[in-house]
Amino acid sequence: MTKNFLALSLAILAIAGCGFEPMRNQGAITIGSITFANEIPDSIQLKLKNLNTDASNKVSLIIKSYELKERKTYGGSALRALEGEIKGEMEINISDGKNNFIRKLVVVKNFSVNELNPMSERETIKKLEQIIQDQLISQIVFEVQFLEM
Repeated sequence: MTKNFLALSLAILAIAGCGFEPMRNQGAITIGSITFANEIPDSIQLKLKNLNTDASNKVSLIIKSYELKERKTYGGSALRALEGEIKGEMEINISDGKNNFIRKLVVVKNFSVNELNPMSERETIKKLEQIIQDQLISQIVFEVQFLEM
């Protein structure tokens, strides 16, 4: 009993004493300006406009292109589609005044095509597109944070 009490009190003391606290605002970045190409969907523009903009910050972000490609893998005895792949690509340009970084971000998601309902397959593709867009935005935040370091 005393060993358990001692171990528990040491664990509580270690956690409280080390100042453990989850990091806050990991996705918070401040950008001077954001520019979009004409082909960028409104859903991505709305999500990126939620970033903090500050005119005094010299970091500018230009979203040059966004492309979503779908590819199906065929096989089996009936030679029908077995698996689909959706690939989201985005080209960005990050500038901090003196340096200019061009990055091509890519996210790939696979899905099963053996759905008997084609509407279900379309909904799966729409949901995967939203997930791909969210992951591309997370990669943009990471790249800007990496530049600021």
